[in-house]
Amino acid sequence: MKLFALLLSLLASCTAATTAQAATLREGWQEVDGLHLFYREAGNPADPTVVFLHGYPLSSIMYAKVMEDLVAHQRVHVIAMDYPSFGYSDAPSHDTYRYTFDHVAETVADFLKARGISRYGLYMQDYGVPVGFRLISAHPEAITAIIVQNGVIHLDGFPSAQDPNGELRRHWANRNPAVDQRRTNYSKSLTYPRAEGWEDEDHAGLDASLQMVAAVQRPGVIEARNDLWFDYGTNVSRYPVWQATLRKMKVPVLVLWGQRDQFFTTPGAKAYLRDAPQAEVHILDSTHFATLDAPDEVAEFVGGFLVRHQVALPAAK
Repeated sequence: MKLFALLLSLLASCTAATTAQAATLREGWQEVDGLHLFYREAGNPADPTVVFLHGYPLSSIMYAKVMEDLVAHQRVHVIAMDYPSFGYSDAPSHDTYRYTFDHVAETVADFLKARGISRYGLYMQDYGVPVGFRLISAHPEAITAIIVQNGVIHLDGFPSAQDPNGELRRHWANRNPAVDQRRTNYSKSLTYPRAEGWEDEDHAGLDASLQMVAAVQRPGVIEARNDLWFDYGTNVSRYPVWQATLRKMKVPVLVLWGQRDQFFTTPGAKAYLRDAPQAEVHILDSTHFATLDAPDEVAEFVGGFLVRHQVALPAAK
């Protein structure tokens, strides 16, 4: 525990240094339903808002550079929070907090309400997509734009889940303790970035990788993450409903996709065109974590999209 406390202290120092260099980024904790949820925010809340929903296994850290770039070049309010057990947010035991996508989405909705956010664009990646589409389904009138990056609502881009008799689909139908144990062993085996014997295959970067390992190895977090992964099957069953919801909506849609993602593959990006023919689709020479691997390119695409569709305002001259 002393080592963990020291690690958090070092991470906080790194975050403080980043904030000092980019004064537009504000950070803090919002109390929501008895939990302290960490968030990053930039811009004037009176300007149009874009909410960033992170994926697995990272946190709002994956959006920091993109958020700073957007606010530097246009009038937009951006905010990203860490889900319970992710990043710097509280990590309640799975005995006291239900780690399901329904519950996480409820927590995010309560966070937005606590921050006074009722109308917004959504940027969603990985786990952020099923969280975000629950928000969209509940209040489609609140959504001004949809941005998806390496996250699916079609099986086209999810090869490991396409076989109804494959391991994933069988686990989601009837929880397999062996799958949980394998995931637990993997999480426990993760090491902090170092000069030798460590690889950053997805180009998440040192700071994000360090935070990810520290967060997942907190007491009880692995069990919480296993519960959430088991619940992922509820997302697959809702894909047809979410596709139908998207077809009914007339909001602008942007799809960005790191083509070197081996888990969520590029057919998933093109599948959005079936339900949103107005979507702009860009395949990037990047990874699952494109906002960390190619933040400038992502910010350029997102910034132009937001201004064209009046989801953000041009910077004052």
